[in-house]
Amino acid sequence: MAERILVIEDEALVRDLVVLNLKHAGYEVVSEGTFATGAAALARADVSLAIVDVMLPGGEGFSLVRDARDAGLRCPILMLTARSEVQAKVRGLDCGADDYLTKPFDVTELLARVRSLLRRAAGTVAAPGPSFQVGDFTVRFDTGRATTNEGEVTLSDKELKLMELFSRNVDRVLSRADILEEVWGMDAFPTDRTIDKFILRLRRLFEPNAESPTHFITVRGRGYLFRP
Repeated sequence: MAERILVIEDEALVRDLVVLNLKHAGYEVVSEGTFATGAAALARADVSLAIVDVMLPGGEGFSLVRDARDAGLRCPILMLTARSEVQAKVRGLDCGADDYLTKPFDVTELLARVRSLLRRAAGTVAAPGPSFQVGDFTVRFDTGRATTNEGEVTLSDKELKLMELFSRNVDRVLSRADILEEVWGMDAFPTDRTIDKFILRLRRLFEPNAESPTHFITVRGRGYLFRP
């Protein structure tokens, strides 16, 4: 059964964009456009996740989220807003939101955050096994040691987290937003170039030919695909 997502957003164009992409991703979606109708929808508590805009006709999303949490709502909440100030983000999280996305946003990042929040709520992030094979080489997740083209090395924290992420997502394209969220976290501010540099490093360590990768594959316009 598809997970049900509630979108509370008064801007019709933004609401339609979010709803369309969520449905395309396989979710069941319901939407509201005001504080009052959004509060009533949240009170029913029949959704897996809520996406709430800060500025709504009839009241602020901050109050909507706080009231819902006080009433016992436990589903993840992602807030959308045109405000980029740190104080607004902190206020949203203090009111009970689980994550915060500033407009204008990239749809792929929105979907990545939705997936991450739903995984956390369901407790479905699988822990990797003690070791993982990449071609002729082995990565030890318990010690951080790996056999590579450079001999046996100790992977850095971010390199190890990247390998753990890829090991859980074999043959699945991961967007840069997916990788940023899972490896660096939402409070960090690395650039796409940072990710590319780490991928180049992993290619030098594990690819038979780093110039023609067969394990860490670039999918143009989408991200990276891993084949061990």
